[in-house]
Amino acid sequence: MKHFIAVILVAVLAAGCATQSGNPDSNLVARVKQSKDGRISKEEYTTWNVARMFRLYDSGAKGYVTIEDWRRLEGPGKDDIFKRLDRDHNGKVTLAEAEASPKVRALLGGNFADIDTNHDGWIDEKEAAAYLARRQEFTP
Repeated sequence: MKHFIAVILVAVLAAGCATQSGNPDSNLVARVKQSKDGRISKEEYTTWNVARMFRLYDSGAKGYVTIEDWRRLEGPGKDDIFKRLDRDHNGKVTLAEAEASPKVRALLGGNFADIDTNHDGWIDEKEAAAYLARRQEFTP
């Protein structure tokens, strides 16, 4: 499980939150700007982050992750995690299955408090931009 967490965190740092893209599907500031009131809750952040990470695993944008997709990022030693995520045991993990996993939601929402620096329960544009700037320090 520690390897799984490390891989997810590396993927998060390398592939999305640290980008400067204006696409709300991949950039936290853009996602916050897209919201009605210029801020997002932990629930909104977590749902966005799960979907963002799902797209990284879903090779070819099929709408599901296969064991081959999984192994591309996780290697062959973590098949047991894939099998737990595949709740209907059809060999495919859908976004709905990923979103339904309490462990995935906890992991991908776990850094919300680090982003919400004023601890008001919301991420605003200023906090999102500051987080992206901090993340940029760690990417080559």
